[in-house]
Amino acid sequence: CRYRCLDPLLPALQHLIAPSVACDLLDIFFKKPGTSLFHFASPYVITHVVRRKALLHPTQPRPTSPALLATMLWCAAQTADVGPFYVPGSRAKIIDGLFSLSMSLLRQRDVDDWYRVHGGWRLIDDCVMDPDHIQWAASHRTFPERPSVNVDDVFTLILLTIVISGGDFKADCLKWWSKTTRLVKLLRLNCLDRGWPDCPDDSGQQEFASLEAQEEERRAFWLTYCLDRHLALSFNSPLHIYDSECHVFTPLPERVWENLEAFAPETLPPRSLGPPLIISGAGFFEYFLPLMAILGDIIDFHHRQSHPRMAACDYSQPLGIIEDMLLHCEHSLTTLPLLDAAAATASPHCSSSSPHEYELSHLDSNNPGSSSNGGASATARAHRSSIGSSMDLSDRGIQLVIAYSTHILHVLHVLLHGKWDAMSMLEENDDWITSPRFMKCASHAIAAAQSLAHILTFDPELAFMPYLFGIYMLHGSFILLLFADRMPQLGPNESVEQACEIIIRAHEACVVTLSTDFQKTFRKALRSTLLSFQGTNPSVDFSKARRTVLSVYRWTRGDRGLAL
Repeated sequence: CRYRCLDPLLPALQHLIAPSVACDLLDIFFKKPGTSLFHFASPYVITHVVRRKALLHPTQPRPTSPALLATMLWCAAQTADVGPFYVPGSRAKIIDGLFSLSMSLLRQRDVDDWYRVHGGWRLIDDCVMDPDHIQWAASHRTFPERPSVNVDDVFTLILLTIVISGGDFKADCLKWWSKTTRLVKLLRLNCLDRGWPDCPDDSGQQEFASLEAQEEERRAFWLTYCLDRHLALSFNSPLHIYDSECHVFTPLPERVWENLEAFAPETLPPRSLGPPLIISGAGFFEYFLPLMAILGDIIDFHHRQSHPRMAACDYSQPLGIIEDMLLHCEHSLTTLPLLDAAAATASPHCSSSSPHEYELSHLDSNNPGSSSNGGASATARAHRSSIGSSMDLSDRGIQLVIAYSTHILHVLHVLLHGKWDAMSMLEENDDWITSPRFMKCASHAIAAAQSLAHILTFDPELAFMPYLFGIYMLHGSFILLLFADRMPQLGPNESVEQACEIIIRAHEACVVTLSTDFQKTFRKALRSTLLSFQGTNPSVDFSKARRTVLSVYRWTRGDRGLAL
């Protein structure tokens, strides 16, 4: 086995996969999006809490819980394209085996599986009784303390939540998500930096190991924060983590985090307390965390408006505050290329390419590239030459971040001003469609479709953020479904038809990269709407079938969105 971090896990893996395959799965886990046409990164790894250099160190790998290692292998195995997975039926067998191993290793570390007794702690499994109330033969073991938990357990639960929520039985992830948020608060990861006035203690006296461990905890917390907003939108649920609870400094920029050992503690960039509201780079936390901070405010605003006793309140002031935040975030995108170039210049120890660089060699060759700057390493230049492109990879990453962020910002406007439920839009039981908020919602929905066309020119397979992107594309499309549904009464509209075709194409691309039922369902509904207007199969009643399809996923009060 070429990775020593796997040594403690190898005895348990011997009947599942070979050590070489386990190492391949770790390589896939740490692969960045689109580094090969044939070996795509895992769509479920949206960012890394643990540094690759630390975990895969050849002589001193990061001490890591076996439960986390097994879960990382299980996560990568979902979509891995390596030898054993080409055999029919082998993927399901390996995935089931790795999941069982993860559960076995996690059980004794799960705080929910322990209970207090006089003199210590016991495992719940030790006191389980059969239906006849005859106690199992297991002895009543009493331990002075339950096993200590740490950031590894948080990351393990996050991976379980992400993979299960990306599958067919999305509601099954809710128990793992509940465990995640409760463990984050039990470990007080939301209060890591309470009491610090301006920035974290990055003084020269702080040991590197301590600095790295603190940063892992911050990243684990902010990843939980981002997923909390993302899943709240997906499942039409309230937030679990509020901004008032967040006493944590923002994560280090990706280019710094990936090369942390190259920086003296006193040279680390200053950071603010709490979530940022402007986009500052191409790293996951630099662009997605600000978007999720604003989304959290929109979700809270939406649920307050739906409150049965507070819906009649005047919400113009919070509405204006959120609109201002969106405008400032949009403006930050215009300065992003300059910020990234300045950050690269200020990081002499790092490669000039962004850690979240997007290296798809099959991207549209017609898009103009920029020449590599003099600070690029020889390795980076050789790699760019090998894929036949002189385009600066950092610039490519920035372009994709700008394109995706622009689309999501338009969708946030739609969520702020519009209805979240497609059926409610089609039924039109109120005067919302004649209100100024509808006009804002409609204009941003059309702009979102236009930005989606721009994204498809850069990323035809929508492989940059496949797990996250689907729900924003879905909510940005509901208004266009309404327009298409009204075309028989209002007459043809070429721009609406073109926008619908773009959305259908994008959903088809998403399904190929990461297949999800809700995207297949919406694509079917939108296509049937266009066919109905175009007169294809006039004997078929598309309207009833369309409403039946859309009624599966509802975002009205009390419904659970994608959590069937």
